[in-house]
Amino acid sequence: MQIRQTRFDTKRITLTASLAALYIIPRTIPLDRLIGVSGAITFSGVITPVLGVFLAPSYGILAVFLGTMIAAFIPGSAGTLKFGGLDFLGGALNVALISLLIRGRRTEATLMYVAILSLFVINPNTEIFVGANLPNLPPPFQWLRLPSPPVPYLWLHLVALAVLVSPLTRNVRDSFVFGAREDLAKAVLVVAFIGTMIEHVTGGILFASVVGAGALRFWPAIFLVYPFERAIIVLGAVLVCTPLLLASRDLIARYRLQEK
Repeated sequence: MQIRQTRFDTKRITLTASLAALYIIPRTIPLDRLIGVSGAITFSGVITPVLGVFLAPSYGILAVFLGTMIAAFIPGSAGTLKFGGLDFLGGALNVALISLLIRGRRTEATLMYVAILSLFVINPNTEIFVGANLPNLPPPFQWLRLPSPPVPYLWLHLVALAVLVSPLTRNVRDSFVFGAREDLAKAVLVVAFIGTMIEHVTGGILFASVVGAGALRFWPAIFLVYPFERAIIVLGAVLVCTPLLLASRDLIARYRLQEK
């Protein structure tokens, strides 16, 4: 029995290293420039559903940590370290949350998501509401104004929380193992959306902590941009992860049985 457990641990470590290498690729590709600090947002979120399917939360965090650190030192990589070496935290929580959801641990995933949102809200250098402080739009759109009262900065994160506690995530793991292509694509979309939103709010906490009070003037601009960035990442995850996971169905089922 000990020999079998050792073999399985060896397989998981090998798989973790392989998926860390896979994570490096999109981690080096820029999606958009960061606002307020030098650096870029990367496409790393497009591959996190694959890591979440195959890796338990602890191994997923390790894979993201290794991938982030290696990508940071590749010449020309967009994944440079911008937050004192803690840059892996957003991706790590992304993968951990997806891994929990796929393993049917919705309560733990929800508590983690709420805890991260709470940390953002209580940070003195974050903005809870925007709208009244939004910058003026360039001509000919200067007449456009958001309604008052101001809009919650975290509005899309609250949508993701609603999806997280909805029936959409109740049997999501079965879609990854048994679902048809359409069901699998929908499951990828759901977990990628929730995962990228916890990654985004974690990045916001790091940004507020590193920049300090100066971060307050950047939240309105970030508010305007981040929904489009997250939409691109979620769409990319559906396009990339769906065929990869379909091709790996036998391997997914095998690992599911071994975890049980």
